[in-house]
Amino acid sequence: MFKQELQDLFTNMPQQVQEKLKPITENLLERAGEVDAFAADDPDYYENEKELIMKEVRKVKYINDQWQIMNSGRNN
Repeated sequence: MFKQELQDLFTNMPQQVQEKLKPITENLLERAGEVDAFAADDPDYYENEKELIMKEVRKVKYINDQWQIMNSGRNN
């Protein structure tokens, strides 16, 4: 579930951003898959892991937002 949410978020980003951030997003998706698979075994650990992943996701979203701002300035 968590992995699918991130996958949807990343696929909605522009292709150029996806290509530049691919190693980062792949790592985050792998980690999210582990959270989905093992969260029931150790909820506290995986809740902390999920928060760490979300910190990185916010950075990716920030980069995406900045790219869109720069790109919109070029189009005007």
